Amino acid sequence: MIEARPESQNIACEENALKALQFYNKNYDQILFLAIDRNEKKVLGKLPYRCRYCQGSKPERTFKKRAHAVSELLGNKALTSLYECDQCNKRFCSFEDDLGKMTLPLRSISGVQAKRGTPILPLAGELPSVPSTMSFTDNNLKLHVGRNDGSHLVDEEKQTLTVFFVNKSYRPLAAYKALCKSAYALLPEDELPHFEELRLWLCEDDLQTGMVYSDGAHYCYQTVVFTPKPFPKPIVALLRRKEQIDAPYMTFFIATGNFSYEIFLPCPAKDNHMSGKQVSFHIYPHLYQLQPWLAQGKISEVQLDLSATERTIPEKQSFTWSFEERVKES
Repeated sequence: MIEARPESQNIACEENALKALQFYNKNYDQILFLAIDRNEKKVLGKLPYRCRYCQGSKPERTFKKRAHAVSELLGNKALTSLYECDQCNKRFCSFEDDLGKMTLPLRSISGVQAKRGTPILPLAGELPSVPSTMSFTDNNLKLHVGRNDGSHLVDEEKQTLTVFFVNKSYRPLAAYKALCKSAYALLPEDELPHFEELRLWLCEDDLQTGMVYSDGAHYCYQTVVFTPKPFPKPIVALLRRKEQIDAPYMTFFIATGNFSYEIFLPCPAKDNHMSGKQVSFHIYPHLYQLQPWLAQGKISEVQLDLSATERTIPEKQSFTWSFEERVKES
């Protein structure tokens, strides 16, 4: 039982999180919860090779590439699988490119290690000759900016630092598809028959062919914890509905760096009873939602609609931090 601290300013958030936890404890089984440690290599699957996605095997398919069960760009350096052929791996790279562009700002400020190290976020500076960037290096967030280049704003009165950037263009549904691929890779063998429609969609090169659900049904729930590296290791979880209630059958949760995503896997075989209904449900709470006083800053929660197949239009956005004092380095 978690007790609320009287001085906490986040009681409402905590109460909602506790209700959500009670809902999941009552209605869901946690069939997977794993913190991915980069020093503990783990390989899913067994020989002989057979692709979980296209169901191909040798010699028609090759299995030479190191296939990450969970996207490497989300910090997974240790969990791989034997059941992803090179041809499917190549297809998934296209979707993961969109996921990478969507998550670049959050990955850069939280120091999530991808294939080529910590990503660098270009800032919206007005001096092309002096590129302004932000990156997480040596456990510190570092800015490389030009004086008065428009990439940042220091408000001495409010004691805040704001940096500006332009987000990259990406296909929202492709990012959603990449998250589905990671979730499908983690499903137990006996669950795969329930997700045949999802498997067929993952095998399509484009986004619309074989879509399991229509537009408007591809939601992703995002939280951002504004504290230094609250999730130092990627955490993944799968939660399976116990009884046939009006809630999704399978939930996929992943947290890394300082952000988390939750999606509900498309599963007509188990969710057809909800067709045409208005359904409301709880979002799976993580530690910092249950105990918000552990976070040094605020916790933001947002519902993302990732149904669009067209690329997003780049927009100028910003991050703002508060500070207690400015220290001039000698």
